[in-house]
Amino acid sequence: MSPSSCHPETLAVAEPAARTERPHRLAPVTGVVLCGGASRRMGRDKARLELAGASLLRRALDAVGAACDEVLLASGDPARYAELGVAAVADEAPDAGPLAGLAAALASARHERVLVVACDMPRVEPALLRALLDRAQEADLDVCWFESARGLEPLCAVYSRRCLAPMRAALRAGRLKVTGFVTEELRVGRLGEAELDAALAARDCAVNLNTPADLAAERVRWDREGRA
Repeated sequence: MSPSSCHPETLAVAEPAARTERPHRLAPVTGVVLCGGASRRMGRDKARLELAGASLLRRALDAVGAACDEVLLASGDPARYAELGVAAVADEAPDAGPLAGLAAALASARHERVLVVACDMPRVEPALLRALLDRAQEADLDVCWFESARGLEPLCAVYSRRCLAPMRAALRAGRLKVTGFVTEELRVGRLGEAELDAALAARDCAVNLNTPADLAAERVRWDREGRA
């Protein structure tokens, strides 16, 4: 499989390791919230938009912080959102999209694996993030994507340090698709929505908000569900 042929619909994934009932500790992990985009379709900075009284960025930080030992912002410019007091990393390449933020986060992270969440996923739950980390650790994966009903979710995923060199190579070559760095040497897997607890699966954790219409619909949905 060549890096240029990698697409979410066709990427080969490793079979998950057989699960056991024995309890185990998750290894320390760095959480990364991707918030460096230009929000062009939204028309304003989506990270600062509020949903039920909290900004999208604050919700993402809370979810990631509940599952991780260290939290970073991949904000493009480290001065962006400085008022939050959260360590931030600068993109490894300008105007290169989420892949540049991912590479920067892997280069700065204290831990072997990073868990990544985009700031525009307001339904992400710590329980989902822990399940992703659990799958990545048990199967010793370099990449573990969440797979929703819409397909693979590369911005709700776990990546190991072994991904850094291929990511940098993809950036140098102008392959900016988030999945375009994957090589045969990386062990890739996924956690399917159908594997989650029924209540968590029904939450539609990976829904993301790109436009004002998306945000308006989500606000209606949260009001209907009585969520805070």
